[in-house]
Amino acid sequence: MSLPDNILVIGSGIGGMTAAIALAKLGCRVTVIEKNKITGGLMRSYTRWGIECDVGVHYIGAMDDGQPLRRIFDFLGITSRIPLVRMGEGGVVDQYHFPDMTFDFPSGIDAFENNLFFAFPKEAAQIAKVMAVIRIAAARLTSLAAMANQQEDFDIVSEFRPVGAYLMDIGCSPGLCAVLLVPLGWIGMLPEECPLYMWSSAVSSYLLSSWRLANGGRQLADTLAARVKELGGIIIEGDEVRKILVQDRTVRGIVLASGRELSSSALIAAIHPKTLLRLLPEDSVKPSYRNRILSLKETPGVFCTHIAVPAADNPPKPYNLFAFHSADIGEGMFLQLKKSMKPGWNVLSIIERSPFEKWQQWKDTSTGHRGQEYEDAKDREVSILLDRAREFLGPLSGAHTVDSFTPLTLRDWVNSPDGGAYGVLRSTDQKFKTAALHRTPISGLHLVGQSTFAPGILGTALGTLRTISQLIGDESLLRRLLDSHEENIYNS
Repeated sequence: MSLPDNILVIGSGIGGMTAAIALAKLGCRVTVIEKNKITGGLMRSYTRWGIECDVGVHYIGAMDDGQPLRRIFDFLGITSRIPLVRMGEGGVVDQYHFPDMTFDFPSGIDAFENNLFFAFPKEAAQIAKVMAVIRIAAARLTSLAAMANQQEDFDIVSEFRPVGAYLMDIGCSPGLCAVLLVPLGWIGMLPEECPLYMWSSAVSSYLLSSWRLANGGRQLADTLAARVKELGGIIIEGDEVRKILVQDRTVRGIVLASGRELSSSALIAAIHPKTLLRLLPEDSVKPSYRNRILSLKETPGVFCTHIAVPAADNPPKPYNLFAFHSADIGEGMFLQLKKSMKPGWNVLSIIERSPFEKWQQWKDTSTGHRGQEYEDAKDREVSILLDRAREFLGPLSGAHTVDSFTPLTLRDWVNSPDGGAYGVLRSTDQKFKTAALHRTPISGLHLVGQSTFAPGILGTALGTLRTISQLIGDESLLRRLLDSHEENIYNS
């Protein structure tokens, strides 16, 4: 099959950059368009007061030799350029704090099983069933079978029952359920809405191996951008796409905010589906398709603060903390205390769920100019979170707030409706709406982003490569892509 002469990619997050690099390696001429002045989307960290502040990448999984994200990064040609720090070498990746117990989430499936048996010795049968599900998910991830075999992909999607209902059905106690369900915080779902296969994929990916980016998400974003350019790709920054040109339900190009027009018969949209709709002519899609996209539910927003603390009194933690004041995992907070690049200071990042409605009174004001009341509301939230963090980390004397952001910040940065931190909700009741989101009714237009199988960077990259395989009409390409390091393995 002939590849398109040139391909446009809207958005420079992990989905857009994965698509751009893969297509460039296949011999295509690729142009990436990013509305912001710098690439990266939620990958990119930023600097305040000399402190690197992460936005959406606080740690990643499955990066060991031969593991799926490592194979993807190897294929993209970026692994050796991104300094990584392995987590879990001291036995703990995440530490869960509940009112009546503490649980260590370790590196390694067997170690996780042992910790569960130790914490819940009377629930060996239930734990064995849970671990069987996790091991199946890990095997699928490691082999990439679900991504390379369309039939198996459908088999996975058919296992859509909520993980919360599954754990109750097999007789897990409330305590065991609480421990097992903490990872839902990584993907922005609740127990009654998260499919079992999505939960097990999330858990297994971090059990395979867990890593931090040594220098923050900025280096990942910049490395991907440099790789695109190395392969001959073009990146346009600071010029937003205002219109997608469509004729006879076929893509013809785009119009930018600057008035510049780019022609192409192939377009990869690495943006939110609802944002995509706003760029299309009203009559280019049927009302049924438009309504299906507009009715999609979003994942929740988050409030995040980055706090500088004196390094001498607050040494970095080699693991993350999840802290809960009750068994309701939706009301917890994530804490990460790590070394910063500013001498004498470490950085404490705290994240909690925060609904868009809490901040919507400021939604129509310009980015960065929402007024003193907005800043005061953020300061109050930081004060509450800092007081709660002291219960687990000590006095945190000398703490200095570096920055904080709300769902409004995320909405404006990546055009995510209502500031959802994890994109579209891939829940059990949206399984049919989300299973084929990458397919659009417009010829040449492809939507990439989250996978129905795996969450986060791994899921986004896998889903993107799967879409690229379908774009060029070669369903076997994904496996060959990930098993090859050649610059161009596809010749039309």
